[in-house]
Amino acid sequence: MNTSFLTLFIFSSIAVTSCVFLASYFIFIKKDDKLKDYILGLLFIAIALRITKSIFYFGFEEISAGGVSLGFLGFACIGPLALTYYSIFQSNFSQLKPVQLLHLIFPIIGAIIIMFDRDLTYNLYFLANISLAVYLGFIASQFIFNSKAAELSKWHKALFYALVILSLIFFFQLLGGTTINRYAIGIALSSLVMYFLFFYVLQSPAVIKKAHKALPKSLLQKITSALEDDNIYLQPAITLAQFSEAIDTPTYLVSKATKHLYNKSFPEVINSFRIKAITKKLSQPNYANEKIEDLAHDVGFNTTSTFYHAFKKETSMSPRAFQKTLQEKGFDNSIG
Repeated sequence: MNTSFLTLFIFSSIAVTSCVFLASYFIFIKKDDKLKDYILGLLFIAIALRITKSIFYFGFEEISAGGVSLGFLGFACIGPLALTYYSIFQSNFSQLKPVQLLHLIFPIIGAIIIMFDRDLTYNLYFLANISLAVYLGFIASQFIFNSKAAELSKWHKALFYALVILSLIFFFQLLGGTTINRYAIGIALSSLVMYFLFFYVLQSPAVIKKAHKALPKSLLQKITSALEDDNIYLQPAITLAQFSEAIDTPTYLVSKATKHLYNKSFPEVINSFRIKAITKKLSQPNYANEKIEDLAHDVGFNTTSTFYHAFKKETSMSPRAFQKTLQEKGFDNSIG
């Protein structure tokens, strides 16, 4: 083992260890958002497996089929885990749907194939690279650059761009074939990305809370007053950042407080108040002939599709069905 490899081995091994440390924290210790934290922990394990495979492939003449297979499994799981992580943030669901498990078919089958046929390794890793690029492209279109999606924190954006860089690095390695220098550069760069994520997580209150402290009553009152008295939700397209600025409070505290007060994410809280305002108006005779879309616009909804989605999520029925139910109840009461 020469000096240059020893230095790279130590440097990258620390990066992988940091990755495993983060995974352990999210899987076994942090319990704020259990499913989301668990998926994030698995994502870090997947990245660690892929980088570890690179380290051993570069440093040793022969690596077992099991090692290559595990590296592929981790690599091919990065995309599905990342998509699941961002989907949970967007939709705030607490259980995985069976259909989401279908994303694991390619990683599992590919890992099994490598165990029995090493000749297909390059092709499968190439497909895994393409797969990751497709997943990242979908995440970008649905969550990162989608104006209709819930506002992402700086951490979510940093993680996305780190994954994009890792994808490019792994592709750079793959195109180099067995070129030693290209592989060494790839290991060093991917390790740097992991160092960045590690230190970013440590200083990001949106990911790791330094200590669990009770939220000040003054903060809770400030938020409830802004929502329930000042009706700030009527402001069209209001974002978490704008709301936080309006009440002079950090965004992560607003997110935590709204979750504590209403057991919903900030966008869900805003939509919930808007829907309640609409249903209250619909129950009054003065608004019986009003167009529902006009009422939606009055309470802050910018698009009909967003309104319909939020209304059905809040009331479990469409606006038309809700209005019809109210009319039938009113008719029955008048007969009685």
